[in-house]
Amino acid sequence: MRFGGVCVQEPEEGQPIGAGGGTLARRISMADGLRMVGISKLVLHAWERRYERHLADRTETGRRYFTPRQVEHLKLLKQCTDAGHRIGSIIDLPPEELRALVRGHAKLVALTPLLEAIQQMDLPRMRRLLAEHLQEEGPADFAKNTIAPLMREVGRQWSDGALSIAAEHMASAEVRGMLSGCLAALPAEPMAVRAVVTTMEGDQHEIGSMLITLLARQVGLGALYLGPDLPASEIAQAARTWNARIVCLSSLYGRLRVLEPRLADLRDRLADTTELWVGGPGFAELKQMKGIRYFADVASFEEAARDLVARYTASTADG
Repeated sequence: MRFGGVCVQEPEEGQPIGAGGGTLARRISMADGLRMVGISKLVLHAWERRYERHLADRTETGRRYFTPRQVEHLKLLKQCTDAGHRIGSIIDLPPEELRALVRGHAKLVALTPLLEAIQQMDLPRMRRLLAEHLQEEGPADFAKNTIAPLMREVGRQWSDGALSIAAEHMASAEVRGMLSGCLAALPAEPMAVRAVVTTMEGDQHEIGSMLITLLARQVGLGALYLGPDLPASEIAQAARTWNARIVCLSSLYGRLRVLEPRLADLRDRLADTTELWVGGPGFAELKQMKGIRYFADVASFEEAARDLVARYTASTADG
C-alpha cells in the first residue's frame, strides 16, 4: 500500500508491533519518512537523545522504520518548531494539541496584513481589513477567530517593545468599537440559562469580557454585558436581578494580591447556585479557589458554555 507518496509494508505475523498499539504496524523506511517530514537524521537523533524519546521503531534485526502515525506526529512537531515553538515544550503534547498550535500559527500568518496596518498606524486599512473579517465570519466567530488571536499578538508585541503604545491604543480603541457593534447585532435575550459579564473594580480592559459575551450569546446563554470596572457588590446585585446562573469575569492585567481577596469577596456575595467563571492573562497565576472556575482560553470557555446550555436543555426536556 501507499502512504504520503511512498510504499509502506505490512510486517508479517510475529514481527514487531509499532508504537501505534495493538495492530501490526505499517512500515515506512527511515529515508522515506524523514523526507516526508522534512527533517534530517541528525535532527531526529538530537530530539531522541536530548529528550529521551523513541520516535521510530526497530525490526528484530535492528533496522529502524516509522509507522504512518509516527510520521504524522513528526510532521506536527516540525510544523510547530517552524512556527517558533521550542521542541522541548511540545514534544510530549498529544496530536490534537499540536494541531491546535499549527492552526493558531496559520491564523496568525493570515492576520499579518492587519498587524502590519497596526504597526504602521494605518487606521483606514485596519478598519477595512477588520470589516472584511467580520463580514466573512459573523460576530461570534469574528470575536473568537480574529479578534482574540489579533489582540493576543498585539499585547505580546507591545510587551516585547515591538509595537508602540500609541499603536496598541489605536488598535484597542478600534476593536472595542467594532465589538460594541457586534454586541448590538447579537443582543442579550432572557434565555433559560443566563450570565452577567464584566471586569472587576479597577480593571478597565474590557475587550476580553466583550469577546466572551459574544461567544456566550452564540451558544445560547442569555449573557448580559455590564461594561468594565464594577465593585463586587454591584456585580452580585446585577447577578441577582438578572437571575444569572453564571458570573463571568475577564482580566488582562492584574495583581493576584489584589484580585484574590476581591474574588473571594464576590464569591461570598453570590448565591451558592451561581457559578463564577474567570479567564484572561490577569488570572493566569490564580491558585485554585473554591467555587471559582478558571479558563485558559476562549475555546475552553465556549465549550463549557455550550455544555452548560446542553445539559440544562436536556434536564428540562426530561422533566
